[in-house]
Amino acid sequence: MSRERERRKDFRKGNGSIMSLARELVRVKKQAEDLGLFTNDRELLKCTGCDLVEDVAFDGSLTTYRKNDDCMTDTGLRFEEIRNGEFRCPVCGTLLKAVIL
Repeated sequence: MSRERERRKDFRKGNGSIMSLARELVRVKKQAEDLGLFTNDRELLKCTGCDLVEDVAFDGSLTTYRKNDDCMTDTGLRFEEIRNGEFRCPVCGTLLKAVIL
């Protein structure tokens, strides 16, 4: 077998492993999102219409708090995703465009 054919065979074999790993990563990311964990695929939101901001807790869960709250107590409110990358503030209704990472 020629050296070029060997390379192609190795590439296909390696590519299959990468694709399998990529599928597994997508599955785990979806599972994390279903659990309410922030998967760091976009910037955290800060409402321009009020003082609500997002943050990530030590356990990876997404939280919101009032910007001037010294304790940063989670309000339990969540920005609602309207379309891909577009969110609505649960307090004032302002539409925000998230920066996708």
